[in-house]
Amino acid sequence: MSALPFMVNVEKMSIVVVGGGSVALKRTKALVLAGGFVHVIAPTILPEFFLLKCKGLISVEKRAVGFNECFTSELVFLCSNNKALHDQIYKQKAPRQHVYLSNKAQKGDFYVPAKIEKGLLTVSVSTAGASPSYTKRLKNQIDEMLPEYAAEELIFLQQARRRILHIPVNKLKKLALLKELASPTILQKENRQEWFEKRCEELERE
Repeated sequence: MSALPFMVNVEKMSIVVVGGGSVALKRTKALVLAGGFVHVIAPTILPEFFLLKCKGLISVEKRAVGFNECFTSELVFLCSNNKALHDQIYKQKAPRQHVYLSNKAQKGDFYVPAKIEKGLLTVSVSTAGASPSYTKRLKNQIDEMLPEYAAEELIFLQQARRRILHIPVNKLKKLALLKELASPTILQKENRQEWFEKRCEELERE
């Protein structure tokens, strides 16, 4: 399956997770961490789900999901151990609904890549379900390659960008300064902030 990677804001989306085991818990925790509110449905549910429920982060419905059910949520994560149930629910999904299949992720509407986060930096790694072990190894290798101070540098760049965009000068001059700021030479300056303030003052006088 050819896929287009993109970031999704799940804060205002309705989400159902079918399954109460370790895979469902992994997906639920990731969704909650991203700001989503999840409704979990399963006849048997791990205790960790109820801890999340007690914190008001998810809702839980302890029952079996029927083969004739059709959910109305925007996202459905099918994470049970019943492959036949997954296939049937996927076939009868609601219009404009996106469904994740844990047993064959590349056959669903989307799949969830491995993720590395360092502050504002997010790097995703996927092998389209070909080999989770290979994906994990590659993720660890990439993690070791990322700059040690990436999180701190990106906070500086974010704040700098906001200020530069409000300076009433030619757009090309703004872009030139933004590009200069992102260079290792500037980011690693000891007096980086002082240098930046001076450059902004120079732009404002133009």
